[in-house]
Amino acid sequence: MNKFIIFGINLILLFLSQNGFSQNEFSKWYFGAQAGLDFSTNPPTALNNGAMTANEGCAAISDNVGNLLFYTNGIQVYNNTHTLMANGQSLFRDGSSSQAALIVKQPGNNNNYFILTTGGNSFYGYSIVDMNLAAGLGSVTTKNYSLYTPTCEKQVAVRHCNGKDIWLLSHKYNSSSFYAYLLTSAGMSTTPVTSTVPLIENLPWGTGQLKISPDGRKLAMTMTALSNTQLANYGYHLLDFDPSTGIVSNPNTLLNVAGAYGIEFSPDGSKLYGSNWGSHVLITPTLYEWNLCAGNSTLISNSVYSVTLGSPSGNIALGSLQKAIDGKIYLAVMDFSLNLQTMGVIHNPNLMGSASNFTINGLSIAPKHNLAGLPNYINNYTKPVPATFTNSIACQTASFAVPPTPTLSGGCSSAAPSAPIGYLWDFGEPTSGVANSSTLTNPSHLYANTGTYTVSLILFNNCTNDTIRQVVNIATVGPKPDVAGTFTICKGEKPTYTVSGGSSYQWFNNATTSTISLSPTTNTVYSVKSTSNGCTSSKSFSVTVNPCLGLSNVSSSAVENQINFFPNPVNNELTASTVIAGHLSIFDMSGRIVLKRKIEAGENKISTANLKAGVYVIEVAGLPLDFARGDSGVWHGRLVKIE
Repeated sequence: MNKFIIFGINLILLFLSQNGFSQNEFSKWYFGAQAGLDFSTNPPTALNNGAMTANEGCAAISDNVGNLLFYTNGIQVYNNTHTLMANGQSLFRDGSSSQAALIVKQPGNNNNYFILTTGGNSFYGYSIVDMNLAAGLGSVTTKNYSLYTPTCEKQVAVRHCNGKDIWLLSHKYNSSSFYAYLLTSAGMSTTPVTSTVPLIENLPWGTGQLKISPDGRKLAMTMTALSNTQLANYGYHLLDFDPSTGIVSNPNTLLNVAGAYGIEFSPDGSKLYGSNWGSHVLITPTLYEWNLCAGNSTLISNSVYSVTLGSPSGNIALGSLQKAIDGKIYLAVMDFSLNLQTMGVIHNPNLMGSASNFTINGLSIAPKHNLAGLPNYINNYTKPVPATFTNSIACQTASFAVPPTPTLSGGCSSAAPSAPIGYLWDFGEPTSGVANSSTLTNPSHLYANTGTYTVSLILFNNCTNDTIRQVVNIATVGPKPDVAGTFTICKGEKPTYTVSGGSSYQWFNNATTSTISLSPTTNTVYSVKSTSNGCTSSKSFSVTVNPCLGLSNVSSSAVENQINFFPNPVNNELTASTVIAGHLSIFDMSGRIVLKRKIEAGENKISTANLKAGVYVIEVAGLPLDFARGDSGVWHGRLVKIE
């Protein structure tokens, strides 16, 4: 729509943001009445070789080392020779749109660039530039593909939280709907993520800007009214944005005033700036600043600081606000007499009030002059890089801790990102088998040998996963304790265990000898610490206790399992543990007695050294314990002799 009659001159504005793989992609600006700036120098150098007039919105893109590729006002596309690009005419159809154009490189493709275009109460769509064509000067291939209609004049781009894909966000005209389209390596989605918030705009044509905070989680919007009688929801608004889903929510009005036009976040996300067009709405042109760290929405709204510029009936009007790669925010200040050859600069935008150091004539662009727009860029939010994990090494044992959730560059404009939902460690020692991995938050790993190991940690997130790697150097190997002994015994046995692999030892009961005798009555786990070279390692071992040989007679249940012999099999000595006194006889398999002796109640040691290896029958004869039950007083069992 032609707003020049209403505004008394040609113009209005552009779009948003800043990002990309390199800051150098946004080092060249072309805007206004053939004006330009080169941000590869400090301060930026004015360029006067531009061929484009952009009444409002425009965009420019360079390669990753800062060489200009092309620029556009949303109607014409100019290559780096400042001539019209092949097929670069008649884009969109509206040169008076506040964020008329936006250029984004297709993820995973170094040659394809999408030009997104808007027009008040017209369609929102895109054209594609292929920089491989026209001998590297580029050519427009796809042209004016419509995504939806009608749209407002504003749009913004921001990285998806996966750090690769790109959200393209706009506001439908005469509607409460935001549309977010996702651009990926596969191309542009044609089905938007739709968010409905109670901010309906239809005056005039959805003029204003959209910007997203440096952390990608807050959305700022201006809605322009022509007079205070048309205000409704118009003015400056702050909303939430979810870079994982594309959803817009939680709108808050910071200031309800006519003429709201430009909007921009400070580089650290702690401040928000807004420009008021003034003049045509008989309001004094004003620059506003809000402290996003003030607290809740009411406190943020009340934190407003303002600077008035000119008068309601003067020749000055304030257009776009745009953050540059030098960390400053630039303001398109328009002089209706077209004599103004400077632009406003907020030199310290992270600071509040007068400390932000705004100057209305902050940078010369002579011999050219401003109109209402400045170049629109993808938001400079990139996926936060996680910090490395920490480790501590004691001998060959390394202990690890997951890194803290990374701090975003968004200041206090939004909540910190969510912590990972899971972890997977790989300790870089595959020979350790299942011990080489862990899902714990703070695991430890015992390395078998000295050496250098690469440890990796996968952080599982709702959006995308991160892998962190770190080299660990194990310089000292501690002792490797080993325990020798019998680990399966009969109840009542008292075997001896010997530890080796160190210079000093400490058993579970604080004994410090290298040998220890144990007589567990149930299955038991024991431990011993071994120390050498200033390092200590632990060894655990289990002793299994079996009841072993028991003698019984069917009629003698009173003493069943109370006449026990161990070990069985036996080598040179048999222990008889009984509750009766009597005689013990051992028969070979032919029925011949090969050993006979008297036993007492309690434990009896019986030498079997003269027995040959084989299977024997063992018999105990004693006084019956319970004549009333008919106990015979004779009990039998089998015994195995080994060499």
